[in-house]
Amino acid sequence: MTTTALSGPGIQAFAREARPSVGETESQQPPARVSGVTLVRSESGRIWRLTLNRPAARNAVSSPMLEELTRALGDAAVDPEARVVLLSGEGPDFCAGADLRELSEAAGGPRGMDYTVPLEEFLTALVDHPLPVVAAIQGAALGAGCQIAVACDLAVAATDARLGIPSARLGVVIGFDNVQRLLLAVGPKRAGEMLLTGRELSGREAVSWGLVNEAVPPAELRDRSQRLAEEIASGAPLSVRASKRGLRAVLAKLSVDRETEGFRVTDFDMMAADALSSEDLKEGIRAFRERRRPEFRGR
Repeated sequence: MTTTALSGPGIQAFAREARPSVGETESQQPPARVSGVTLVRSESGRIWRLTLNRPAARNAVSSPMLEELTRALGDAAVDPEARVVLLSGEGPDFCAGADLRELSEAAGGPRGMDYTVPLEEFLTALVDHPLPVVAAIQGAALGAGCQIAVACDLAVAATDARLGIPSARLGVVIGFDNVQRLLLAVGPKRAGEMLLTGRELSGREAVSWGLVNEAVPPAELRDRSQRLAEEIASGAPLSVRASKRGLRAVLAKLSVDRETEGFRVTDFDMMAADALSSEDLKEGIRAFRERRRPEFRGR
């Protein structure tokens, strides 16, 4: 495998030149680990393994980490040899959610909505990426972690993985686009159950709900996700890219377009902003840290 450092151009329309470090051999450059992100490029250049590398924090995503992930996707997008991106988490968890320190600093203040921007940009980059993105999910994939899994094109989970969006138990609201993606993946009733109750699913349950493609024993996850990425990489690249574009175009047609139908989501945006600046969110974060039930008061 060839390791690539994470610095340089972002994903802006997937149009900027890739960094010259791409293609250097492992002996020329040590493994990259910038802001909790590791990027390894296969010797063939066809598979880019992008890893959330913050295991001490259960791979909770911070703003710098999300920005690095978005930049890394931009590099893969402009590499002519790349065929597929394999997204995984280092350690026992895929991604346990957002960085609570950042969230608590933003809660109740004017930065509440700004806090969500890096995550929204990364999720959009996953959806709009010209290459298929495969997620390998172990342990916790909660909150932001589950949203990342939903935004990927394909996903393989360990049978004992835990997927869910516990926003109602914390007092936060996920973005409108993420609500749409979840609803299209699992249907309105099941999306409602996940969002309104914070229900968590095992890897096996996630298959039957449509959140992931398959569930395998934890010891087999890395090999199975690698094989799936190799299957995609062996296909005709023009066909694969066009197929992803077609799938995403249909999903986009089924979604509400903010540009033309913004009036449909204005109320949602206002209510989400209220939640992100609420005392309830502060209480939810405190209760989570203190391992107790939150006492929400609707303000």
